[in-house]
Amino acid sequence: MLSGKGMWLWELDKTEADVPTMIRLAREANLGHILVKLTDGEYNFPIPARDPDGSKERLTHDVITGFRKAGITVWGWGFVYGSGVDIDLQAHRLAARTRQFDLDGVVINAEDYGRRKWSSQGGAERARRFMDALLGDFAGLRSGVMTALSSYRFPRMHPDFPFASFMSACDIAMPQVYWVDRGAGDARRNLKDSYEEYRQAFPDKQFVPTGAAFGEYYGAGSSQFFWSATPEQIVFFLDQCQVMGLPAVNFWSWQHARNDSANIWQSSTRLWDTIAAYAYPVAGQPAGTAASSKPVDVVDGADSVESVSDAVEVRVGDQGYHDGVYAGMPNASFSEFVRDGQRMKYALTSAARSGVWAAWIPALARAGRYEIAVWIPDAHGTTTRAAYFIHGVVGESGAVQVVVNQKQAADVWVKLGVYALDPADARSGMVNLNNLTGEYTQEIVFASVRWRPEDSIDRPEDGAAEEEEREKARRRRLGLADGFDSPVGTSAERLSEQVWPGQWFDATGFGTRYRDSGNSAAYHTGADLNLNVPRWNLDAGMPVYAPASGVVAFAGSKPVWNNIVIIQHDPLTPGGEFVCSRLAHLARMTVQAGQRVERGEQVGIIGRPQGGTEHLHFDISPTDALLLNPGDWPRLDWARLQRDYVDPRRFILENRPR
Repeated sequence: MLSGKGMWLWELDKTEADVPTMIRLAREANLGHILVKLTDGEYNFPIPARDPDGSKERLTHDVITGFRKAGITVWGWGFVYGSGVDIDLQAHRLAARTRQFDLDGVVINAEDYGRRKWSSQGGAERARRFMDALLGDFAGLRSGVMTALSSYRFPRMHPDFPFASFMSACDIAMPQVYWVDRGAGDARRNLKDSYEEYRQAFPDKQFVPTGAAFGEYYGAGSSQFFWSATPEQIVFFLDQCQVMGLPAVNFWSWQHARNDSANIWQSSTRLWDTIAAYAYPVAGQPAGTAASSKPVDVVDGADSVESVSDAVEVRVGDQGYHDGVYAGMPNASFSEFVRDGQRMKYALTSAARSGVWAAWIPALARAGRYEIAVWIPDAHGTTTRAAYFIHGVVGESGAVQVVVNQKQAADVWVKLGVYALDPADARSGMVNLNNLTGEYTQEIVFASVRWRPEDSIDRPEDGAAEEEEREKARRRRLGLADGFDSPVGTSAERLSEQVWPGQWFDATGFGTRYRDSGNSAAYHTGADLNLNVPRWNLDAGMPVYAPASGVVAFAGSKPVWNNIVIIQHDPLTPGGEFVCSRLAHLARMTVQAGQRVERGEQVGIIGRPQGGTEHLHFDISPTDALLLNPGDWPRLDWARLQRDYVDPRRFILENRPR
């Protein structure tokens, strides 16, 4: 059986192609398994005609042999096509390759490729024939071979695809849970929705999702946009896998996660590094992060970033804990028990309607990013679907839902994730839980919830990097901005010396006299940021980030401008003056007025003004002009332009973060 983190390997010659180096990288990333491509339809892979000297085939052999010797599980996989091929031949080919390398498992990658579709007439029968031929070749092996189906994340969206024919003979559902959307996408919701669909359709099958570690173009023509997984979304995805108690998770793919030059957002190794740094439990260990053997009291400490004085824990019975029974549910009730000296409660789960509820409300000392974790005792937690709701997360319009497999955990803290919270919002960080799980006769447990400032969680010493984190944490506590950055570009690009990162450029220029979309003359108040690679309008749908920390003063629509976000930024020095930034022509906003944002936090995606083309209008004002009128436009008033606006490129250049 697969366990822990894994990676798909496609074209081995586009990886490091050096087996010792690859094994070292896999060990450093604590990978538990890899999936190596063995066939493409009726052909072996690498395809012999494209491997005249056999070097790619030798590399395949060396990778499989080397990783197995290193103690890393190796499975094979193959593309399988639904029409236009000999169904039996491609099944026999995949079985033969699996047996050639004596592998314990194989993944059937089945989708609708062009005209070679499984969804066409007779697809269900062809899928059954394929699986019969495949498993017939495996019959009689010394230990059998496990099989998995890799296909679409949401079966309901592909009603003609023969999921049932494949899954009736497969051991594992391994859907491609890629959270593609204009902007970052929602990794958690995609995973939870995919899990629910497969669980309902195939309740007796294991679920091992494939996450995204790649970027590519979607759509065509004027509707084309670029999307990539981000490090933040990968962490959300892994957090959700962990709290659901999934035994394994893997990512597409090795070659795309490491230095993919075609990924214009994440062309470095940040996607790989994020996966590598994430501690995912392996077989035999419970899901969750065991911070201690039992809940502990929060103690006061010195005012430093290592201090836990700002950490908060709310237990059953504490002032911040509340619970109750919904009206009209006479059979619903809590039962109380004590474990390790702490009061805890449990209730029977409900399949149709909530019967009980509980809420944990923290008294947070300061705004910032907090790790939220829940204590799951080794008693009464038998549900696999405890849905915790986190309220008041900065940047989220509604509650964030995290589903926890309580049955998998035992006397551990299970991390729900790290979230930006602000005590100015009385609901910020509130966690609530009810007993609506869709299950009968299970038990759901209610125990402690803990909030720990991200900057107080122990980290290894890291010289200058650690000092930088200390300084950032200090400035956050004092309500100071730690610098200004570009509102566009990938995280890696924004760390470069270029103010406009990567291949972004200012199409108009500050103070330039030009004619606007209404053909009126005006002096430009800021920068029109465009991404012109490798074709026009690639900036459409790109994420827009807060250039510095502050509070959203306005988030709404104005004639001609489309959507506008105005941020009143924190001062750079104690008692210093504030500035406001305007981010305009947005297709969608992801923040609302009054919300606190941090530098680099997404606030929307790029759209277009009325009558114009896609780009981001970005300007900075050292006065209250934008607070008084979010659509302010001095036109040809040069004196007011000089008074109310500054060159954003020069301002950022002079105030970059350390």
